[in-house]
Amino acid sequence: MKNCTLDLLGIKDSHLEFDPKYKNKVIAAGFYQHKKVRKIHLRQSYPCACPVCGQKMRYNGFKTVEMLGLPSGGITNVFSIRKQKYLCPASAACPKTITKLAEIKDVKANDQISQAVKYQAISKLDQNISQKDIAADFGISGMTVMRFAQELSTYLRPNHHFLPQNIAFDDFKAGNFSSSGMSIIVMDIATRRTLDIVRSRHNTYLRSYFLQYDRQARWAVQTVTVDLYSPYRSLIHEIFPQALIIADRFHVVTQAYRALNLVRTQTMKQAGQGSHNARALKHYWKSLTKDSTKLDFKTYRKSRNFRNMQLCEQDIVERLLNMSSALRQAYVYYQTLLQAVHQRDPRLLESLTRSAAGMPEPIKKTNRTLRKHLQEIKNSFQTTFSNGPVEGTNNKIKAIKKTAYGFRNFENFRLRLLIELKNSYVSLNFHSHNRVGDSSHYRPPTPPYVRNRIRRFNNLSFTLY
Repeated sequence: MKNCTLDLLGIKDSHLEFDPKYKNKVIAAGFYQHKKVRKIHLRQSYPCACPVCGQKMRYNGFKTVEMLGLPSGGITNVFSIRKQKYLCPASAACPKTITKLAEIKDVKANDQISQAVKYQAISKLDQNISQKDIAADFGISGMTVMRFAQELSTYLRPNHHFLPQNIAFDDFKAGNFSSSGMSIIVMDIATRRTLDIVRSRHNTYLRSYFLQYDRQARWAVQTVTVDLYSPYRSLIHEIFPQALIIADRFHVVTQAYRALNLVRTQTMKQAGQGSHNARALKHYWKSLTKDSTKLDFKTYRKSRNFRNMQLCEQDIVERLLNMSSALRQAYVYYQTLLQAVHQRDPRLLESLTRSAAGMPEPIKKTNRTLRKHLQEIKNSFQTTFSNGPVEGTNNKIKAIKKTAYGFRNFENFRLRLLIELKNSYVSLNFHSHNRVGDSSHYRPPTPPYVRNRIRRFNNLSFTLY
């Protein structure tokens, strides 16, 4: 019965037993660091050999220590343990007096928190819970939780001898860790796994970061998927000379989307505040940005901005475009770009970007951007890679920051992200380390569909058009 109770309390050391000194009060209410807790009185005593002469040591009284255990029934458990002290007096075999204290299994010397508490606290870090809430569950402080997490730093060191063949990176607002306030997330885009979080997006910092990787690892990178942020280009050509740059299709379409919305708001201002045209353009803005092939042309409804006329969605868009020739030009440009991206048609893209004469100024600016990255956009038509997984991970990062009310230390921020992002290499390295004892040579398997895609890329010539 006693062994069952000890097992329920999470005590695995066979030398620990209920302290007979307390008889029927081995479990009683008490206080620990000014908090009401459940105190469990234990004793530890076993025969011990002298580490010098090997003879059996004498018993030399007890030393009482307190150790925090896992809570049960909503109450924190504190183990009050009387640990046996040992003595080996000076003799011919022992030149000086040797003393020793009984040791608890799986507990380091001078630790006041049990390993079970440590493991449970760390296991909750992969959930979107604040450190303060985790600490409250186990009766410890928030900084103690972070110190436990920092013990995982062994599994967070990047392997500078390996990089995936297809990577992607994007910036996100991290905090005051750099002058730009933006950090970088690097992903293996084929397996959608987070590789690392980089402090700053400045080229100088990124260059010094990626140059830590072996030349062979950097030259093995075949594709880099990024947005249209221009400073990345020179860096990618320098660090990954064998890699093709793939422009993210979402960011390509976003350029025209923003230009169309800007032309729409300019048309509203020209029409005058409170006018019929301004109200209609404001109310039906979503219909203008919708793919024209998905506009509803069957269902007719009363349109309050058009004197309650029975109109379908297609009719409404046509009436909106009749309000301004500039708006119609921007709309046609946006829809043509959508068609080129959806159909992956490089010829249509080339004809669209060939000239923007007579177009509204926002469309001209967008056209210049697309012409600048034309080859990269064509490259994106040859593969399914995009920054979609990266953008999804960025949304998760925002949720983590919101729960934590921000981070002041970048290393702690990076640590929490890599633990909580379940698609990161941390968990893989952790389990690999437990199996073979070394995570430094971990290589993720390349799926067959990725190998086939790489083979196609090797055979492609991107100067066909």
